[in-house]
Parts: sequence; C-alpha cells; structure tokens
Amino acid sequence: MTGRALCRSGWLLLAFWSAASAFAVRPADREARVDAQGVMRWADDNGEVAVFGVNYYTPFALDYRVLGERGYDRMETIRRDVAHFRRLGLTAIRLHCFDREFSTKEGAFVDNDHVKLLDYLIAQCASNGIYTVLTPIAAWGGGRWTSNTNGFAAAVSMRELTSRPDLLPAQVRFEEEFARHRNRYTGRRYADNPAVLCFELVNEPAYPDGTTGEQIATYANALLAGIRRSGTRKPVFYSATWNGHNECVPMLKTDGVSGVYYATGLESGHALKGTQLHRVRKSSLAADKRLERMAKIVYEFDAADTTGAYMYPAMARLFRSEGVQSATQFQYDSQMLADDNVSYRTHYVNLVYTPAKALSLAIAAEAFRRLPRGTAFQPADDAMVFPPFRIKASANLSEMVTETDLLYTATPISPIPAPERLRRVWGCGASSVAASTGNGCYFLDRVAAGVWRLQLYPSVMPCADPHTGREGKKTVVLADCPELAIALPDLGPDFAVFATKDMKPAGSAAKGRIVLAPGDYVLTRASKPSVTALAAARAADLPRYFVPPPDRPDPSLRRWPLTRAERVADVRKSCGGEAGRWNFYDVDAALLSGFHGGWTTSSQDDRGAPACRYDTESFAKVEASYVRIPTEGGIFAEAFPSVGSGRTIVITGRAAIGHWERVEVAFTLENGEVWGTVVTLPSHWSDVRVPVSSLMYFSHWDGVPPKRDGAHADLRRVSEVNLCHGRWLAPDLASQRHAFELSAIRLEE
Repeated sequence: MTGRALCRSGWLLLAFWSAASAFAVRPADREARVDAQGVMRWADDNGEVAVFGVNYYTPFALDYRVLGERGYDRMETIRRDVAHFRRLGLTAIRLHCFDREFSTKEGAFVDNDHVKLLDYLIAQCASNGIYTVLTPIAAWGGGRWTSNTNGFAAAVSMRELTSRPDLLPAQVRFEEEFARHRNRYTGRRYADNPAVLCFELVNEPAYPDGTTGEQIATYANALLAGIRRSGTRKPVFYSATWNGHNECVPMLKTDGVSGVYYATGLESGHALKGTQLHRVRKSSLAADKRLERMAKIVYEFDAADTTGAYMYPAMARLFRSEGVQSATQFQYDSQMLADDNVSYRTHYVNLVYTPAKALSLAIAAEAFRRLPRGTAFQPADDAMVFPPFRIKASANLSEMVTETDLLYTATPISPIPAPERLRRVWGCGASSVAASTGNGCYFLDRVAAGVWRLQLYPSVMPCADPHTGREGKKTVVLADCPELAIALPDLGPDFAVFATKDMKPAGSAAKGRIVLAPGDYVLTRASKPSVTALAAARAADLPRYFVPPPDRPDPSLRRWPLTRAERVADVRKSCGGEAGRWNFYDVDAALLSGFHGGWTTSSQDDRGAPACRYDTESFAKVEASYVRIPTEGGIFAEAFPSVGSGRTIVITGRAAIGHWERVEVAFTLENGEVWGTVVTLPSHWSDVRVPVSSLMYFSHWDGVPPKRDGAHADLRRVSEVNLCHGRWLAPDLASQRHAFELSAIRLEE
C-alpha cells in the first residue's frame, strides 16, 4: 500500500472512530450538590441536574422471587434491562429498597443476595451513564412481595414507624449503615459513590391521625442525622408532599422534597379508554411558598392503566415547569416478566412489549433534559406543541423533530427540516424517511457518512388487557419479518445490509425497501464497504441488542399483521356488504375480554348465530358486573364514510334466567367520549331498537372529557363497547342470580 493510501486509510479510520465516539456515554461519575437557592447542581461545572428515568426492582420483592421461580439469571436480567434503559436514553433509576429483606429487627444492615444485586445494578447503570436515586426504607409488607420479613419494619405498620420513639433508633441505624455500605463492584460506599445521585429517606411515609408538622419534621430530621453520620454530602430528600404534609417543610433540614404524580389515578383494574391528556394538570410539587428553596424530585409518576404513547412527554413538561430535577416513572417491567405484566398490574411499560409507549418515554427524557427549569406549562385536551416536541393524543403521537434528530411514536406531523442532516431516527410506524410494516421500535443511528446502525425490535400482539391483574400472557412476541422502507439521503436507495454480530451480508435494499428479521444491523451506502468501515460500525458504542425469542406459533395469530385495508374489508364483509349496517359486537372478543364480577360462556341465539352468555351469582357481594369489548375503532368510519341521520342501534339478545334483565350499553369513542343507554331484555330472543339520538353522554365515567358543544355520538368512531348490569338497575332482584345473552349490537340506517 502506498503512503497516500495509508494516509487515506488512516483518515477514514479516524473519521469512523470520531463518529463512533459520539455514541459514547459518560459514566455516571459526577457528584451533585444543592445550592442556597434550592437548585441541584453538578459539583464539577455548576450546571443544573436534569435526569429522567424509571423505577426498577429486579433486586427485591416480587420481581426477585418470580425471576428465581422461573429460573432466570437475575444478573443477566439486569444487564438486558439496563441496555434497554440506555437504548431509550434514560439517565436515572430509582429504587425504594425493601429494607426488611436485608435488615435485622435492631436495624443492622445485612449484606446478602438482594444487596449484591443492588450493587450490580448500580454498577451496570453507572457504566451506562445512568444515576441511581436510593430510598433506603420502604417498609412494605411481606407475603407475595418479600422473601424475608425479619427486618425492623416486619411486625409494625408505617404509621407506627413514623410515630413510636422506640422504633426510631433501628431506622436511624439502618440509614447510616445503608449509606456506609461499600459496593462490591465499584469499590465505593453508597455515601460517596458518584453513581448514587441522592438519597430519599423513606418511601411514602404515613402518620397517625393528628400528627403535626413539627412531629413529622422531627422524625425526618432524625433519619437525616443517621444518614449524615455516614459522612455523605449527597443531596437528601424527604417525601413531605406525600398525602399533603407541606406544613412540615419549613422545619425540615433536608436538601429537598420528593413528590409523586399519577395523572390517571391507580388500580382501575382495566385499561382506560379514550385519550387522557386532559388529566395532566399539576403534581404534588405544584407551586407552594413552603417548597421554595428546596430542591425537587419526583420519585414516582405514571399514566397508570393507559396504553397510549403521548402522556410521558406532557408530564416531563409539567415537571420542568414545577422545578423538578429528577423524575422516575413507576415502574419499568423487566423484559423477562413483561409478557404477563406480573409485577404491578396498573403499570406497564417495556421496550419490547409496549414499543410505542416506551419510545414516548425516550422522547420524554429528551424533553426533560432540554426544557429549562420553570418552563411554562398549559394543560391541553388533545395537542401540545413545544418545539422541538409535539403531542397529539388522538393520533397516539409523541414526536421530537430537529435538524439532526427524529423520534416518533406514530406518523409524525411536523415537517423534517433537513433529511440529509439527520443523525438519528427512532420510531414506531412510519415517517417520510423510515417506515416498518411491523409495530416494534426501530433505531437508526448514523455511525459515519453513508454508514448507519439499525436495531430493529420485533412486532408484538396484545392478547389480553394488561391491567386486570389476571394470570396469563398479556402480550406475545411475533416471529415476523417486517418490510422496511428507508429514505435517508445519506444512505441512498440501494444500501447494503450486514449483520452486526458476524458482519455477514444480510441483504440489499431495492429502491429503499428491504425485508429483515428483528436484529442488529449495519447499513452502508457502499455495496461493498471496506473491512475497516464494517469493523468501525460494529465497534460503535451503542447499547447492546437484547430481545426475547418469539412465542410459539399460534393459529389465532396466523393472519397477523393485517393491513388497514384488509381490516376495513373484513368489516365490510362481516356486514354482508350492506352500507350503513354493521356489527360492533364480536363474540370471540367478548369471551376473551372476560366478565368482571361474573363469568362468560359461549352460546347461540335462536337463529344459530354465535352468542355470548354473561352470568353473575347475585349482587349481594358485588355492586355490578361489566365487560369492555374492544372494537376496530376508526375502521367503521373508513368502511362506511357516509351515514344518514336516521340511525338505529339494534341489540339482539335475551334475559337468560326467566326474569327480564336491564343492561347498560355504552360506547366509548376514540376521543374518550362515552355515550350510552339502558335497555331491557325480555326472556326470549329479541331485537331491541334504540335511536342513536336518544343516547346519553356519560360524563360520570372516570376520565371522560367534558362534553363539547354540539357533540353527538359518532358511532363510526367507536373503540369499545361496554356492557354492565348491577344492583342499581334491578334493586328488587339484587339477591338473585342474573344472566343475559347477546349475539349482536349493530347499527342500521
């Protein structure tokens, strides 16, 4: 090789190394301090702290136990999940540590397997640029949650822990010994390990009725004294705002206060329908003079019981408006357990199993870092625009669009200013520069000119409501090979594809299109790139790629994925080709949904058509029984774009146990509105007719937005049919058994 060739080769390699280094993540090695104005700052350059992430619990409690029962390696689980945290650009995790699993009744710290895993988690996060917020005391109960109940909180309630003087010394001792513990993987004590951002003294303290602010502050300051005896100078927070005890704040000696925010409440027992953006208003850290000059963190937040991909960026914007500097969602489902959402039923997010929702978390992390502390916030019902971010709830869209970055959870709305300058495209669905026929996430990162890395995640299929708490799979991973359409000017239309693992060719695109199995790939503009170029692309410091194997083939999944056009055609076919007449009621979907407060069985109507039977023993123990049946929301509008005004709902059913049955029928629209009525079913199969104009607006339902002027029930936009019967519908028959059957709920002209 000539000197000039060597020089060119050297410059090429340098260019690749420089590009690859752009992906390098600085380890979590910066100490934080709180200044006199109550602002948490990095000690090395005085810049403001702004970290965003999740709560995560593999070392403790239910996750620890179930992982062991299922034979999973807990350390490998941590490695996989931390790789996903980094893939999403998260910079913080928080744990309320289950103290009773590694303490004695006297408050001594017990260094056991739980602590070993916590050490490992902190070390793994640190090397990936992720800081840890530690809450030493959780005091949560035993049973299904913890594997050991010998700790100082085992035999008492939280209200006793916060109020009994004889229980305080054990807690103070534990705070000190916890901070003094030396991480076996980093060699640093929690007290002075930069990877530990801060401490929060206790998780969600509760107090006996009548406890004063002074008494609360005395308790918190005692715990603070214990943790300070370790010599730590880290910021320390106390959850004063939990249950609204801000009166204690002026007497606190901590550096700051921690808050919580659950915009949609908790434990609905089912997935909420309709958009929920209007519920993002204010957190427990909202403006209060008593909180001035106190640093603020949100230890837990979520849009619980929602599957949408638009809530997290809105909450990130809200938190920054309130001066929050660390916010951690509760709680990220480990990849090993996310298929059945075994941990906390009201929460559900994972990169593989809830792809668009996870990507919205990545966009929220970007928003949290970029938005100034104290930025303006205005609640909205459907849309927020705060460049470079946009939220459109009705489109299930969160997006971030800059000259170099394009992130989206659905088809983005904002124009892409300069496609040729893009360096990062992370998405679900389709944009003008990247699209996938699958529904998994794809991450495109530019390594060098004409060279990109692609990490393509598999498609998934929901198979049950993830928020019911029932046993069984909620989401399955599909063995699909989606077609990708990539129109990045830097790559060109005929790029080559190589498997990152072994650099073997994996195909080449034709006019920007290629079919690929989920995996980690290198894409190159050159059809035959140099070995040096491929090696540099492979060496780029990107998160490791981990996915679970696909679920075994299931006949019920054989038609996945259907295109939108195929689904519209199915609806038309199911209606017999009759425009303006179609059936909202799917018997199989009804059986799969399950009947809350009773049970379902399949049956037939008097014409032999499939039907579903709903039984409830009585209303002596349950107030009501109900079922929520998903429909192809929006499909009806495409199948039947023109609908006349004289519409009628026809309900084909009967009361199944001799006496009549009154049933509430409600339709949830895509925009969250709920319209319904109560029908009376006779004891023989009948068609009960209800004029659409007679439907009532169910403003009393949780999460339903205020009724709009001139609003009407556009049943072409139905996303869910709800059936309910209960004590208030038949008070004289409350102690009797109830049952009814339905075979159709259709709309006719």
